[in-house]
Amino acid sequence: MSKLIDTAISHFSSREIRSLEIPEWETTIYSKNLTLDDKARWLARANNDGTDYMIYAVILGATDENGDQVFGLEDKVKLRKQVDPDVVARIANFVLQVETEEDREKN
Repeated sequence: MSKLIDTAISHFSSREIRSLEIPEWETTIYSKNLTLDDKARWLARANNDGTDYMIYAVILGATDENGDQVFGLEDKVKLRKQVDPDVVARIANFVLQVETEEDREKN
């Protein structure tokens, strides 16, 4: 008989890469499925600052279709100060799999 942990691991590893269309930028962003460890490292790096946590989610979690990061750490200040905060928040919520009001209305 299989242990429940094996079933849980199999479920997580079989999940597909997710995609999010960003019409404002005429592009699609992708994200792998994050572990709690991923989220904990980003939160620690952000020193529990919610805005920095979102920025790290965008930088470290948003990828292209090949799984390559689309932003680098050098983009942090620009993402914070020069990019539409609504788009950054939408990408961060997508990467972190935060359900939005729009998502709830669809279900």
